Amino acid sequence: MSFWHVVLLFFGMAFGVGALAIFLEHLQKIAVIKAQARSQHDDEVRRRLEELARQVAEIRQMHTDHVLNLDSHLQHLEYKLSALESRLEQVEQAQQVHR
Repeated sequence: MSFWHVVLLFFGMAFGVGALAIFLEHLQKIAVIKAQARSQHDDEVRRRLEELARQVAEIRQMHTDHVLNLDSHLQHLEYKLSALESRLEQVEQAQQVHR
């Protein structure tokens, strides 16, 4: 092998190793970017799930409040109806006494 062949082989190998190092560095950067994107996606999914959980809790509380409010209104209506029935009985008894 001549001197120039050795020099070309040396520089070719050096260039090949350099190109391989650049390629591997590029693959590493791609892996890092993918991992960051996955992490950001996971964070977004986690944030959305937390928001949904908060909304479900809010709806449950609203449902409970409405049920309690409805129950309170029903008790009030029952009280008023009972009072009206009592007054009606008194009026009917008073009318029977006057007849």
